[in-house]
Amino acid sequence: MLRAATIGYDAIVIGTGTAGETAVRTLADAGKRVAIVDEVPYGGTCALRGCQPKKYLVVNTHLAADTRSLVGHGFSRAASIDWAQLQAFRREFTDPIPSNTEGSLTDAGIDTYHRHARFVDPTTVAIEPGGERLTARSFLIATGSRPRPLDVPGAELARTSDDFLDLDSLPESMVFIGGGYISLEFAYIAALAGARVTILQRGERVLPQFPASIVERATANAAEVGIRIVTNVGVTAIARRQSMLTVSTDTRGEFTGGFVMAAVGRTPNVEDLGLDAIGVEYGVRGITADRFMATNVDGVYAAGDCVDSKQLSPISDMEAAVAAANMIEAGSRQVDYHAIPSVVFTHPQMAGVGLSAEEAQASQRAVTVRSGDGGSWPNYRRLNATSVHYQVVIDDETDRIVGAYLVGPYAGEQINVFALAIASGTTATELKRLPWAYPTYTSDVKYMV
Repeated sequence: MLRAATIGYDAIVIGTGTAGETAVRTLADAGKRVAIVDEVPYGGTCALRGCQPKKYLVVNTHLAADTRSLVGHGFSRAASIDWAQLQAFRREFTDPIPSNTEGSLTDAGIDTYHRHARFVDPTTVAIEPGGERLTARSFLIATGSRPRPLDVPGAELARTSDDFLDLDSLPESMVFIGGGYISLEFAYIAALAGARVTILQRGERVLPQFPASIVERATANAAEVGIRIVTNVGVTAIARRQSMLTVSTDTRGEFTGGFVMAAVGRTPNVEDLGLDAIGVEYGVRGITADRFMATNVDGVYAAGDCVDSKQLSPISDMEAAVAAANMIEAGSRQVDYHAIPSVVFTHPQMAGVGLSAEEAQASQRAVTVRSGDGGSWPNYRRLNATSVHYQVVIDDETDRIVGAYLVGPYAGEQINVFALAIASGTTATELKRLPWAYPTYTSDVKYMV
């Protein structure tokens, strides 16, 4: 009987998303002999099924919506969305990613395996099918996550954001189950492209991760763009009736649509990796890792959406960079989550970083909250945009900015200035005094502090 080949490496990365690719390139640049393994197309969620392809749809639908606001102010008619053309444009970006990514890694001297990896002991994984055994001094698990399925009768009829991204035509009506980031962003894409949209949220309000005052301002125009938001409602079943889908609820009756998308969270991809066999600790939220991104098993690290932390691409990048640094030199670097900005691509956008006003006040920290509306400012009058709001939290003792939450057309760009200020310790006074290029949307931050 032939024995499976055994190949030795300094480090092995499992997963080819943003975390896996960041880490493996860092390790290779440090002169390590490395391999990367993935059973699905190379590229990961962000590039293939998340941030990047979604932004193609966001940019175009938001631009079309902006022209509607400017009819009579320089535009004689509003732009309309050709969904088939938009999807073809998006596929020009996503389709080449798997082969380009794999080829680029190979060119960098990284061994690539396009199969499944399972731990057989803390220093060895088996590659299936094929049976090769790969050994290494250290491993990084960066296997990402997937949409969490509904647990109701007819749940198989609900689709995910992955399916939305593959729609060749846009249904006239759609129902979105869940009120988080993903549901709101895709609901706005659909509505701005011309669909009638209903969002069903179990809780009291959508996007509970953001301050209520911010969410209320960002979604104030939801009905105007064709979005109905229904809260305090639980989904009990989904059924097909001829060409339509019907979503039954516990308190509000039935809702129908040509497409139903469930966005009720994500599940870490930790099954069938052999984690139990080697004793790696994990739970329903993902793998347990410390500030060095090390698991409880020596030499085994984890990063990205498969880890029990916040699921954002910038966090995945940071965790992967930290993990790789510690795989090269143990204990050399730690993660720091305190200045990570996040953006919700509704229309207008929501963005936040650091402490909210409510969090700062609940902690009894002495702070000043600068808040107001900027719809009358010149930059937004030119867009005929009225939903512009800011809340900036400033520490009274140090004058440092400790949090910022924004609503506006370019909130996602502006929030990076506040993230940099928090990370660098820049004070509100210093931020206000900087000679910003003017009149830019970034320069408006000086009016917010």
